[in-house]
Amino acid sequence: MIEMLGVLAIVGVLSAGGIAGYSMAMNSYKTQALIEKIHLIATTVRSTCRGNYTGLSNSVMVDLGKLKTEDFQNPFGGTLNAETETNGFVISSSFPTDACTEILQTNWGEASVFNGLCFEGGGAANCFSPSSGTFPISIATTATKCKSGNKLIYLYFK
Repeated sequence: MIEMLGVLAIVGVLSAGGIAGYSMAMNSYKTQALIEKIHLIATTVRSTCRGNYTGLSNSVMVDLGKLKTEDFQNPFGGTLNAETETNGFVISSSFPTDACTEILQTNWGEASVFNGLCFEGGGAANCFSPSSGTFPISIATTATKCKSGNKLIYLYFK
């Protein structure tokens, strides 16, 4: 009887560890899929529009046959939105803490391609760009900006 309880306890501990490991692996997979989707959208929009982003939207890119509706699906839920912006275009969505950290630490391209990124609310304290020297973002700033909950981030491209 005692041996059986010991075996059940060990199985329970191993199961809990397996579930935690699986959860971490899935979050990592979703984060990489998210970054690939953002790169895909940005590259496709740049090559299709060739600098004229007037009227850009998810539906326009789908109607042109350049991207599929599922290309705009955020693996963490919601949609990646591509829209016209004053000096180019913006891709935005809400991201959980782990994905936020990876987005802030990803090289999105040279200043000639990537304008920068802003958190919801904008302003100097919430925006970072290669041209101003605030991107790439330090790990300390990343930790502060991504520390809790979903974050709405805008990625600006030319």
